[in-house]
Amino acid sequence: MTQTSPSILILACIVICAGNIACNHSTNEVSSTSPAATPEPPLPDVANMIKRMARQDGSRNFIAEMRLIVEDNRGKENQVDFKILRKYTDGGALTFLSVIAPIKETDKAFLAIEEAGQPTQAISYLPGMKKMTRLNSAKQLGIGGTRVSLQELLGMELNQYSYTPGERVVENNEQMIKVEFKENPAFSLAYPRIIGFFREKDQQPARFELYDARDELQKRVTIEKIKAVEGHQTITGLAIDDLAHKQTLKLETRKIEYDRSLPDSIFTENHLKTYVDEASRKLDQIN
Repeated sequence: MTQTSPSILILACIVICAGNIACNHSTNEVSSTSPAATPEPPLPDVANMIKRMARQDGSRNFIAEMRLIVEDNRGKENQVDFKILRKYTDGGALTFLSVIAPIKETDKAFLAIEEAGQPTQAISYLPGMKKMTRLNSAKQLGIGGTRVSLQELLGMELNQYSYTPGERVVENNEQMIKVEFKENPAFSLAYPRIIGFFREKDQQPARFELYDARDELQKRVTIEKIKAVEGHQTITGLAIDDLAHKQTLKLETRKIEYDRSLPDSIFTENHLKTYVDEASRKLDQIN
């Protein structure tokens, strides 16, 4: 609120009285008191914002069907549908991801095990070679006509980074909380540095900037849709601007169910091998 400036006469009186303690006390005293500045509210709890995103807003587990649409700089589109089964543990998460379309890629699947303070362990299975392959978060996987890091398919693994307490910034007239994430080099993450922006009004993620080992911006991720599903705030649409490969990716959550029964046996090497072998046999019959 703009304050009215004191007149020159009042200012002069204040100066004289301040310099002369013997001034006549019978004269009406003039005071000018500035209103106390309103203290800035505390920043939101950044750790809680990250936990909500990393653990799907407090769910125990979920089953999701998702679609990745890839558009190159000529406007050509490819798409792939996949299914994610994810179960949260006290210290991390278990994930089983399988491709469900197109048919020719339905023998692709992987298992990932995340534990707090440890690098993510991921495994894929090659049915032709009868071989398990170990992967880290930085591994680029060929899917839907593009290459996507394992880390991106696992929801960015933000809980594997150290991060700043956050700072307020304004973007497009909206108050945001800007957070910088830095990797532990021992974790072999795809993006050593990430800058994230969360809306202060609801503490939901808005966008992320992903930087490579040379600290060059590689991708911009924009959260386009968030809605409540079974009581959990859920990201149902996001866009990825892949600067390095000149592609635009859209990731859509087509269906999601929370807190279902997911036995631990799903998240094992034996289940991965059985699943991929069966999918491979079906493809051989089609071909």
